[in-house]
Amino acid sequence: MYDFPASIGTSRHENDIVAILARLQRIGLPANPIALYGSSSFRIWSSVTEDLGSLDIVNLGFGGGTYLSASHYLDKLLVPLNPTQVLLYFGENDIASDGLKAETTLQHLQDLRYRISQALPLAEVTVLAIKPSPARWIYRHEFGLFNEQAQDWCHNCEQTTWLDPNAGLLGENGLPMFRYYLPDLVHLNTAGYAVWSEALKKSHSLLN
Repeated sequence: MYDFPASIGTSRHENDIVAILARLQRIGLPANPIALYGSSSFRIWSSVTEDLGSLDIVNLGFGGGTYLSASHYLDKLLVPLNPTQVLLYFGENDIASDGLKAETTLQHLQDLRYRISQALPLAEVTVLAIKPSPARWIYRHEFGLFNEQAQDWCHNCEQTTWLDPNAGLLGENGLPMFRYYLPDLVHLNTAGYAVWSEALKKSHSLLN
């Protein structure tokens, strides 16, 4: 009777996808785009162009994004952009929202990276580590396992760089500092994005 969308194994966020496509159609694209492909931690980073000092950045972040949904929307969002460089931020929702283990999340990252290599063979990809959100501190062990395994895998994957921009978000006691987060204690605030920006500009060649 009803025509429900086929399950993709994770949440759909069609409204965000439509909004991104409409924005790209309205503002146009740079000649050598750098794609931020990730979850809402990218989506709400509205000052990323100014923070990183690059007009080539195109923000493709969508709320609730996971590696599975990133693969699902790959041909609709990322491939048409034909970016020279791609920054990935997924994994947090995979574990905290979809209930996945680190190993399964890594498999989904590997699948996405393979799909990107097939569709965009010249693109350089940077994978960002999962951040230590205070509200999701209960998942810190699984987040840590994923970060360790993904880092090892990225080091052996061509045209793939691992980057952990999160050290500055932790205090000397090893706990997350609330002042870098919005009241939901999941997403970064302006000060938190400043920490990310500094790490990206120091550690990554995308701004050179």
